[in-house]
Amino acid sequence: MNDRFDGVVIGSGPNGLVTAAYLAKAGLRVAVVERNPVAGGGASTAEVTVPGFRHNLHSNFHAIGAGPVARDLELERYGLRYVYPEVQHTFVFRDGTSICLYADAGRTAASIARFSPADARSYLELHERFGSGPMGLFLRRSLFSPPLTDDELAERLTGPLGREYLRYSSLSLHEAVDEAFKHDRVRTVFKLHCHASAYEDAPGTGHFFLRIVARSGWSGLALGGSAALTRALVSVVESCGGTILTGRAVRRVTVVGGAATGVVLEDGVAIGAERFVATSLDPVTNVALVGEEAFGPDVVRRVRDYRWAAWSITTLHLALAEAPRYRAAEANPDVGRAYGVYLGADSSDELRASFAAIERGELPERFSGNGACNTLFDPSQAPAGKHAAFWWPFAPYALADGGASAWDARRDEIAERILDEWSGYAPNLARRGVVLGRHLFSPLDVERHIPNMVRGSHHGGAYVPGQIDASRPTPELARYRTPVGRLYLCGASSHPGGSINGAPGYNAANAIADDLGLERWWTPVEAPGPAG
Repeated sequence: MNDRFDGVVIGSGPNGLVTAAYLAKAGLRVAVVERNPVAGGGASTAEVTVPGFRHNLHSNFHAIGAGPVARDLELERYGLRYVYPEVQHTFVFRDGTSICLYADAGRTAASIARFSPADARSYLELHERFGSGPMGLFLRRSLFSPPLTDDELAERLTGPLGREYLRYSSLSLHEAVDEAFKHDRVRTVFKLHCHASAYEDAPGTGHFFLRIVARSGWSGLALGGSAALTRALVSVVESCGGTILTGRAVRRVTVVGGAATGVVLEDGVAIGAERFVATSLDPVTNVALVGEEAFGPDVVRRVRDYRWAAWSITTLHLALAEAPRYRAAEANPDVGRAYGVYLGADSSDELRASFAAIERGELPERFSGNGACNTLFDPSQAPAGKHAAFWWPFAPYALADGGASAWDARRDEIAERILDEWSGYAPNLARRGVVLGRHLFSPLDVERHIPNMVRGSHHGGAYVPGQIDASRPTPELARYRTPVGRLYLCGASSHPGGSINGAPGYNAANAIADDLGLERWWTPVEAPGPAG
């Protein structure tokens, strides 16, 4: 196949497909090239335990319905449906207590008040200040707009709330949480919640805590599995005349006269791009596909120093005869109605010790992380009367004893240990006949399935100063454009990062539309204006 298109998108993860869908619907002839045999990237679903049980291998908690993408692309017309459980998340502790986060902020505050009335008031105040009104609107628009520099933020956030946001931005994640709350259980809840979004405890990341507090009810479950999002996006692209090429890896991006002109595949086939090439891959791969000389020494140096996440996740998928029954549900029945379930850390010290072990390449003494039993809300993901569940504990990519490949050698041992710890919170999982099948999806498996999730970095790179906001992935590449003409970035290594909200793909589509002078069929999100 030798063909020419208006544009080529490299990678068929959600962000690549979002970019392709917007531009195909604008009338451009677009091809999406994917190295894997099926499209989807991080929005994938597979039967990895027992036939008939469907498991989401990467993303599970989607926020794409909270922004413009699902509405603009009319994804419901293409079969995509979400359910948004009222009990969004629960945090269960070994003593049988729990804290629940609800779609309704008032109910969340009431749950926190069981531990600390003062922290309940603090939560409500923060949620009202940063989840609604001008600051809430500012933060939501910030996701679906080009990132603002520190100077631009300071210029626009001049009121008391703006100054408070900037002050939190100067703190580390844990410092921000500790300043907001006093009870350690409440602190542990929000540290865990932030870390589950891959945010790291580094200076200058405290504002991510405010973004987490500002959200209520954003987490949705795709009915039929995360692959339902992929199917809907592929349908939009194809219905608008676009082409999805799977099982075709890109060897290089062709550049003529300083501008991208297409791609050459591993099998030697050349695909021309008359107007743009967009890549959803990681920055290191992007530079390699084009050639360092096209980017200049400063960009190349920063890309070489690009940091992957300090930890990854390992997932234990279970096929079950019955849903997990958490001991904490005896005191709080809402635990059994929760979408996301966090377990494994009872204190800030335990959480800190867990990440210290991971930094040393060790399995933590106590695993911690979040998971779900999706079949409580979508029975179609398992045979009638049965359930599919998973737990995502934080884990190192490379083990100190044996490196990353040790995950394969120790797969059964580690799966047994994770199940044993999980059963301490949900005792029925240890009962004979309840677990019908299991599958451990390791950090190495994450990278194998999606190679640009380097070292299992499932959000496209660490969220640390120097590669967040207007520096993601580098200051020169932060606005979805590159020094190479007609070459754009549309993946999770761009602002605002990973997570299934479609924002990097949406923002890249707007940048391309601006540069090509396209007449938009959609109404762009307004840039965040002065607030605070």
